[in-house]
Amino acid sequence: MAMSSSAVTGKANEVWKSGNLSRAKMRRLARYARGQQKLPWLPDSTDGEYREIAKKSASNWIDLVIRSTTQGLFVDGYGDSTDSDLWAQVWQPNGMDARQHALHRAVETLGVSYLLAFPTEEDGVWMRPEAATKLTASYEDPSDDWPVYAVREVVKDKRWELYTDEARYTLTGRMGRNLQLVDTAPHGLDHAPVVAMRSSLDLLGDEQGQVEGIIPIQDRIVDATFTMQMVAKYGAFPQRWIAGIDMAKPLEDENGDVITDADGNPRYPTIKAYIDSILLAADPEAKFGQFAAADLRQYVEALEAHIRHLAAVTQTPPHYLLGSLVNLSAEALAAAEAGLQRKIGEKKVVLGEGYEQAMRLGAVILGETDAAEDFSSQVRWRDIESRSLAQVADAFLKLTQMGVPVEFLVAKLPGFTGQDVTDITEAIEAQGGDTALVQGLLEGQIPKPEPLAA
Repeated sequence: MAMSSSAVTGKANEVWKSGNLSRAKMRRLARYARGQQKLPWLPDSTDGEYREIAKKSASNWIDLVIRSTTQGLFVDGYGDSTDSDLWAQVWQPNGMDARQHALHRAVETLGVSYLLAFPTEEDGVWMRPEAATKLTASYEDPSDDWPVYAVREVVKDKRWELYTDEARYTLTGRMGRNLQLVDTAPHGLDHAPVVAMRSSLDLLGDEQGQVEGIIPIQDRIVDATFTMQMVAKYGAFPQRWIAGIDMAKPLEDENGDVITDADGNPRYPTIKAYIDSILLAADPEAKFGQFAAADLRQYVEALEAHIRHLAAVTQTPPHYLLGSLVNLSAEALAAAEAGLQRKIGEKKVVLGEGYEQAMRLGAVILGETDAAEDFSSQVRWRDIESRSLAQVADAFLKLTQMGVPVEFLVAKLPGFTGQDVTDITEAIEAQGGDTALVQGLLEGQIPKPEPLAA
């Protein structure tokens, strides 16, 4: 039974208000992830030049950490060949190949975001990701699969959607003031069609993405960068000194008369040292000198120490951040990225459960009962791990000799899409199947013996 207009607006206000504190925290995380970070502290009377240096010091290292993870997350298929219709009817029509990257960035930034699915008028499935800064979900139990209610901000302070176990309610106006119900769209499901996508599962509190724990390190990097730039600008250029000149004595001309300005005030000696100028003094007793220039190495080392801390805490390969490794072999590169790959593997397991839940929801909407009740099908992730071509080819040959089906092995090749696997499998079958392929590989690997001399 659909809710009344007053009940809809009241529930939307209640659910949205319950997430105010959480969204405020997440908006701060989003600002850091987008480079809008805390600048070094400066006194109110600081010159504009110093403030400009402070702005230039705020490099966005957090974005690099997030991208290093999300670039390894790419869903490339679901289930096996029997589920190709579901993949074509739910995932592909909604452009999820591209939209998934925005979802992964939101999840890794905020710790949680959402995936919505809803029936269309053409008996299809509408699927969209949404950041947790724009959607608040209310659960009866935190461990439940489906929320009881969810409120989505479609257009800021103008249009909203309330999702329940019966319908999607569209509202207009400002939340908490003049909301009005304008449309009701029943969905025929027994739960709100919203799936929570999490970065990790945590029994100790709210889910955390990658930003919240490294904000202090990011701030330290900004402070260290600011200090280094200040020293480079004002300390690396040696400070000079002059002795033997009375700066309080007015200037005199060759006749001994005091030199005055346009207002008749006496002029005093002024000395400005520039990098391309020479200091001159008429007094032969005057002495010149300079202090030692600041050593920038200690400031650079301090900055790199903070960056290495960031790499260690986030399991990001150091050469991603420092660019200090060159001409690495494929084996050495894989070893350097081992920690990152383990982190990505953990993300795939948690995110994969959310995607599988969303795909089963799509099957329910389409009326595909068997696919909706299939809890064994899994999403397939594209393999982007660094490996040499020779290493991959050698493993492929050995596994085919052991009898592993070629169709299974082709799906594991790095960089191959689901369509690539289908095309290659069809080509193998057209050329005689697995046996012919293995025989061809063996003939290419094992040289034929030379004939015996007569």
